[in-house]
Amino acid sequence: MIDEALLYDLNDSPFCLKARICLQLKGIPFRRVTLTLSRRRELKRLSPLGKVPVLIDGTDVIADSSRIVRYLERLHPEPRLIPSDPTARAYALLIEEWADEALYFVVGAFKWLNPENRPAALANTMSELGGGLLRPLVGQLVARNIRRRYAAWGHTAATLNEFEERMRDNLSQLATLLSGKRFLLGGAATIADVAVFAQLAWMQRYAERRLLDDTPIVLRWLERLGAAPPIAAALAS
Repeated sequence: MIDEALLYDLNDSPFCLKARICLQLKGIPFRRVTLTLSRRRELKRLSPLGKVPVLIDGTDVIADSSRIVRYLERLHPEPRLIPSDPTARAYALLIEEWADEALYFVVGAFKWLNPENRPAALANTMSELGGGLLRPLVGQLVARNIRRRYAAWGHTAATLNEFEERMRDNLSQLATLLSGKRFLLGGAATIADVAVFAQLAWMQRYAERRLLDDTPIVLRWLERLGAAPPIAAALAS
């Protein structure tokens, strides 16, 4: 990469964290461009979906965290995050997809449907999006739209127990995969670890953190990853 890449992102997005971790692990210089309301039009010119993360590398524009990972892996193969062995590669990419889809959906329900978490969720989101005097209104609209989306799928605060059951099952399966290993594929972190960490790291902010406390092997794995300098830098950046 020439000079430094630009990463359009939000601190409170697990997918942006996933992209930042991969950039940090590969030692690639980058500068964050935090998405604000005033930058949404600028972002849509770069990516029609208008969603973060978006990586700008010279004339290359790469949207979506998974596409960013594959782009970085192609140009900067070391340290390898996507295994070259076909079986290990398939395993890692399946775990990544599970984290990005299933875990994201459950953690998002905790964030936006649980009244205990809502003030922090709004504060974390709106502190970056900005909006000046309109910030409270924008925050209410964001929360309402997300809750409506979950309601369309049949989920409200009344179904949080179902999400807790799903997360307990997910954490139990994850503990099985981690049993006797430092990382999901053994001796080194891969995209599987990064993707799952990016989802569960934010869960530690919410009332449902107790579910992590009930799964010590997963909690130790999260703490070990979070203490690694590149990942700690991604969390702090």
